Amino acid sequence: MIDTDAAEVATAFRAEAAALSAAMRAVPSAGWDRPTCCPPWTVRDEFAHTAVAVSRTLEMLALPAPPGPPVTAAGYFVADRRFDQAVDAARVDSAQQFAAGQSNNELVDWFDRQWRAVVTAAGGVPGDRLVTTRHGDPMRLTDFQVTRVFELAVHGIDLADALGAPPWLTPEAADIVDGLLLGSRAPQARQVLGTDSAGLIRYATGRTPLTATDRDNLDQLGITWLTLSP
Repeated sequence: MIDTDAAEVATAFRAEAAALSAAMRAVPSAGWDRPTCCPPWTVRDEFAHTAVAVSRTLEMLALPAPPGPPVTAAGYFVADRRFDQAVDAARVDSAQQFAAGQSNNELVDWFDRQWRAVVTAAGGVPGDRLVTTRHGDPMRLTDFQVTRVFELAVHGIDLADALGAPPWLTPEAADIVDGLLLGSRAPQARQVLGTDSAGLIRYATGRTPLTATDRDNLDQLGITWLTLSP
């Protein structure tokens, strides 16, 4: 992963959150019940999951800073208990329960309040302030916010695909996600795969399967993927 600073991450977070909010406000009622590529989630369920994921920064900043050493943004995505069947099932269930308790407009309104509050809260403390993730990892705030930009980007692409709409992935968020996934090799990976920034995210997260030829070509460049949950 390439280095990112707090201002770049904050700009990407604001841009991608605002784009997601605007897109969801334009979704007709029937669109909210469409299936996504993350079954059994509907559009409503996956948006609810994304909104809650964004809000976690507020919970973390409300707690004392943990001792280090911190994990990196890439180190947040490790193949341990956070990706096991029980944790995935809880993630699915909690999103569905949260979504079921609110109307579509209420969900978007709640998301708007949360992401704007995150911008304010994160902007008021240094980027190297340590926070504790829900998995128990100590992380620099800026690094954790990189993972939130990733959440906004990848789930935004899922939602756009489910709605049959072009992805609204912002250039600011694409730059941050490129850095997280592949650093300076992201342009090479896009060229090898013949895709754009949204397509690269689909490949990196398994939304679009890699062919054997794709894998061979990426291997020749020394490119490997992070361990990512759908």
